[in-house]
This record gives sequence, structure tokens and C-alpha cells, in this order.
Amino acid sequence: MHITIEKAINDHLKGEAQKNALDFIAYLKANGVAFHESDNLFWHPTYKGKDLFTINVEVNDDVASFDMFINLLPSEWESAQYPIEEQVKEIIWKNVRPCEITGCGNCSPGISKNIFGKVFDNLCGSFLGIYDPDAETYNCLKKMFDGIKSDIEGGRAGV
Repeated sequence: MHITIEKAINDHLKGEAQKNALDFIAYLKANGVAFHESDNLFWHPTYKGKDLFTINVEVNDDVASFDMFINLLPSEWESAQYPIEEQVKEIIWKNVRPCEITGCGNCSPGISKNIFGKVFDNLCGSFLGIYDPDAETYNCLKKMFDGIKSDIEGGRAGV
């Protein structure tokens, strides 16, 4: 059965987690992001036909989480001089996923990525994994989307 992302969030997440996830999805939709119904609780939102990231409403033993797997950042975020709050940098840096953590085996030996001037090696193709974000992390993700949207609209490399 195909369901919308909002239905999955409403059916499986509770309280603040549900509120924050619904707010994030509403923000993306208000900014032109398309979501297609899913039958496996995975969504691949797009903006102007470009894939943005993967969202999963994970349900295990009646415990649900909202997870995102990201393989694209705004091009400006590769610069150490890009003016952004330290907290955003810290959120991104702490969610970097090296290949040895993911165990997917699909991207070994991994990629190197410069994020806010800090180089990370041996990263999984989906090099950021955000699990059960809090409100502050969702605000970071909104800024990330805004930068990716700008890249897409400007035809910059990487998108």
C-alpha cells in the first residue's frame, strides 16, 4: 500500500518528534520539493527533478525513528570561510558516516569530502546520516536544503 510521508509520520512518530518532522516536510513542500508515495517507508524527495536525500521512517519493535541519508551538501559548505554558525558545522561534522560505520560495502573504500574546511576521508556515499533529529538539527537541515536549492537553481556542480 502506498502512503504519503505525512501519513507515515502521523502513524509512527509521537510528540515532539512528530511535530518537528511534519514541520520539516511542510517547509520542504512549501519550497517546491516533491514527495511521491511510498510502500516501504523510504522517500527520495526531489527539487526540480534533482534528488536531494533519502528519508526513512524506520519502525522496529514498535519504536519509530525519522532518519535521513544525505550525499549532497551546498557547494559553499566546502569552504572554511563560508559564514555559518558553529552549531551548524558541529551538527554536520558529528553526523558524518565513514564506511566502517555503515557497513554497506557498496562504496568502499569511500570518498573524501571537505566540509566547512575540515576534510573527512573514507566516507560512505551517503556520507551524512541524521537519526531522529531534534528541532536544532531540523533547522540545520533547512539551511542545508536552502543551499542545495540555490546550487540547483544556479546550475552549480555537484547537483
